[in-house]
Amino acid sequence: MVRLLPCLSAAAALLVALPATADTVAFDWRGVGHGAIVRSGDGHDLYGTYAITGEGTLTTDSGLGLSLTTTLGAGDYQKSLDRPGRNDPLTANEIFLTVNSAWGRLRIGDEDGAAKRATDMLPLLAGGQMDGLWTDIAPTAPPIDHLGRDSDDATKILYETPRVMGLRLGISYAPKRDSLVENIAQQTPGALDRDLWEAGLNYQGDWQALSYELAAGYVTAESRNPLLGDTESLKLAGLLFYGGFSGGVVYVEDGDSGRLKGDEATSTTMMASYENGPYGAALWWQGVDLDMSRDYNAYGTGLSWRVLGETSLSLDAVRYEGGRRGWTGMLGVEARF
Repeated sequence: MVRLLPCLSAAAALLVALPATADTVAFDWRGVGHGAIVRSGDGHDLYGTYAITGEGTLTTDSGLGLSLTTTLGAGDYQKSLDRPGRNDPLTANEIFLTVNSAWGRLRIGDEDGAAKRATDMLPLLAGGQMDGLWTDIAPTAPPIDHLGRDSDDATKILYETPRVMGLRLGISYAPKRDSLVENIAQQTPGALDRDLWEAGLNYQGDWQALSYELAAGYVTAESRNPLLGDTESLKLAGLLFYGGFSGGVVYVEDGDSGRLKGDEATSTTMMASYENGPYGAALWWQGVDLDMSRDYNAYGTGLSWRVLGETSLSLDAVRYEGGRRGWTGMLGVEARF
């Protein structure tokens, strides 16, 4: 995978050195920061995360687009969460080269795979608990992610077709579940999957005042740990918008992907939110069924208030049941620029 570094470096040089051959050369950047006071168990904790994304794009006379995108941040960064995660304190967690044409999009580098990109579309919650904090901080945290197992930000090649009549198809391949710069292997020590293939199908449409989105994703990989199962994860998702209301559901049949053989799991996550001007509210539920350990349920609610420009305050509470029971509360602040 290190062999990809010269390719990415050459792409960056190309964006700077060849402006004369293009109609436009554009540079864009954006950032988000998130801080929180979390009450879980018998104590309080402070958390802070951030993500800064920069992108340079060269567009040729023929309409071909070439761009290099880099995200510096505190770990995973997902569409539905639209916030930084907490995998690492400092990492270039996404860096990839994109070629856009009339035939679709081709990406090479560290980015989410086709199945995750197709199904990672839950509503952007008014609250903050689905930003990754609630899945990590509590001793009762769920045994699997709400999207099941995938290639994460492993170094890969990804192709997505143009969206035709609302439909888009994607496929990606990663030689192993590892990254050029981000330590994603630490999440599941010894479970270095190989030959990760992902396929994703996404459909967007409108009906009268409703907007909706449907998706399916499939991930397969071979585990190199004899105690852990091969990855075979099926994901189905749906999303609905009406005015300020939104609702979504994701169902995952994860098998024993990346877990002890025989510990098969299924997961369902349902979310609803409402936003009215600077105010928002959200409700969500996640249930996980396991074959070898106790089932898991979590119930959450969140409130938010955009106090100034792109700065928001949020207050969230989560109730965990199954395994170790308990409550987690979070008071957070988020700023975008």
